[in-house]
This record gives sequence, structure tokens and C-alpha cells, in this order.
Amino acid sequence: MAVALTVSVVVTGLGATADAQTAPVSPADALRLQLVENRGVTMSEVTTWWRSGEKNSYRKKTFADFDGGTVAATDVRDVNEPNDSGSPYRYLTFKGQTYGQGGHWIVPEGKTWVLISEDEETRPFLESGGIDLANPAALKAVLATTETKRPGGVYDGTRTTIHQGTITFAELYKVSPAFRDQHDGKPTGKYAKIKLSWQLWLGGDHLVRRVRTSWTEWVGKVDGVSISDFNVVDARLTGWGAETDIVLPSADEAAGKDDWRNPPEKLSIS
Repeated sequence: MAVALTVSVVVTGLGATADAQTAPVSPADALRLQLVENRGVTMSEVTTWWRSGEKNSYRKKTFADFDGGTVAATDVRDVNEPNDSGSPYRYLTFKGQTYGQGGHWIVPEGKTWVLISEDEETRPFLESGGIDLANPAALKAVLATTETKRPGGVYDGTRTTIHQGTITFAELYKVSPAFRDQHDGKPTGKYAKIKLSWQLWLGGDHLVRRVRTSWTEWVGKVDGVSISDFNVVDARLTGWGAETDIVLPSADEAAGKDDWRNPPEKLSIS
């Protein structure tokens, strides 16, 4: 396989195993200590939305590989039930490149991956519901909008505290690089004023163990009736400080952008 991913549950001095006496004093500081070479975290996420009373959902799992104070690579896997598109989608994203497999990505015999994006704007990120979870400055800015705190139960082996607040799309665009990556331009008008309600479960080591966001977004009109989506994204983060190694596919393993068949008309990796 083009990807070698190993996970170590206990890593001395990192994540939940860090000595309490040397624990960082803020969530941003705690996150900075995690963003080192060949360390990472796993995020399991469920996105649910309601439109005209109909419920829809999507599940994915993200493995993030850190290095040099940022996200070096991500391995995003579709974990929904099998559907007509074939095997589940999987995406590897590095700075400047994204590779895919499964679903509609039909590759030539002998190849494992398809190069589906190659440009300077492509970058890996770890985000949920628009909140950038691997950017200390962005995390600090979101937490600055905290309105309430309360005990949050035990997640990933650590007792947590829920921080809760709201932030507009316009404000989130300013502070979150991951949010900006998902938009062609700065939010304007009613879209900019959409309020995103957020909850962050922080462990005793100040690392995020769960994040839940919700917002209502207008999508258009049908027969003169306004239609809106109510969206909820709920993610759990486990194994902070685990050993990771997401490997860039070689030329022998990956088909070029012009070598694969039956691409989907529109691709969304978020």
C-alpha cells in the first residue's frame, strides 16, 4: 500500500500521558506541543443535516500527520455504508497534492491511487464544522467567544470540560484558515451573519477530545418556498501524540490526472 499508518496509544510526554506538572497552561499551547514530526491524532466525524424534515448523514474518519507546527498530511476515509458508487472513498492530501481511491475513481490496472488535484493552493487541514483544530491561533480565537463552561464527562480516557459559544461565519473566516480553504471568497450579506453554535470538550491536558457545531443555512427556494438546512457536525478526537506516517504515493503507484476513467462531475473533499 502507498500509505503506512501506525498508531501508538501511549506516547511518553505527549497528549494525555504528559506529566501533570508539565502540562501546558492553555489549549493553544497544548496544541503547539502536538504539532511535531510523525505525531498525529485520529478524528471520527458525523455530519447530519435536515432539509424539509428529511434527515441525511455522512460519516468519515480522518488521520492527521503533524510536522513543523502544522498538518503535514491527512488520510480521510469514507466510513458510510457501501453504495452504488462502489468501494468507499479515501483521500490523501499533502501540500500541493491530493490523491484519491474508491468510489468513482477508476484507476488503470496496477495503480492504487489517482492524482486528483495538484496546485499550490491545496493543503491538508484538520477541521470540523469550520473550526480549525490544528491551528493554535484559530483555536484560541474560537475559545475567546466562550459563553459558558461545564463538566463534560470522560472522553479518550480524560475528564473534560465543555466550552460553549457562538461565532459568525464572517468571524470564522477571519480566524480559521481551514474555513477559508472551503470558501471561494469572503462571506457577505446574510451568509456572513450566520451564527455557528459550537461546543469544545477539553481534557485535563487542554487538548480537544470532542467538538460539536450546528448552524442553519438557507439553500434556495422551491415553488416559492424558502428551503434551509439545519446542520450538525459531531467529531471525536482520540490518540493525541500517536505515531503516524502518511506516505506520499510514488509515481508507480499513482495514476496521473489524465489516466483515470469515469470521474465524478463535481468533487467535494471537505
